[in-house]
Amino acid sequence: MVSYLVDIILFAALLFTSIRVTKMHRELVKLRAHQGEFTAVVGKTNETVDDMVVMVREFSSEGRQMVQALGDKIDEARKAIAEIDTRTAAQNPA
Repeated sequence: MVSYLVDIILFAALLFTSIRVTKMHRELVKLRAHQGEFTAVVGKTNETVDDMVVMVREFSSEGRQMVQALGDKIDEARKAIAEIDTRTAAQNPA
């Protein structure tokens, strides 16, 4: 009688363990699938960040060139204004 009781307890423990192992196996399979997706997303993110770095460098370089060109145009405009003021002053000596 005691042997049957021990057998039932051991069988219940084996059944419980089997159920838990099966659930854990399913979770590991899901985790592996998600890990692959996560790796792909991280790879795409890395590529995107690299592209952004290149774009920022290009923008910075183009921005410097644009600022330099704008500064040159402002200098030309100041010279033109000075010439106009000089000619206007020469024509109207009042």
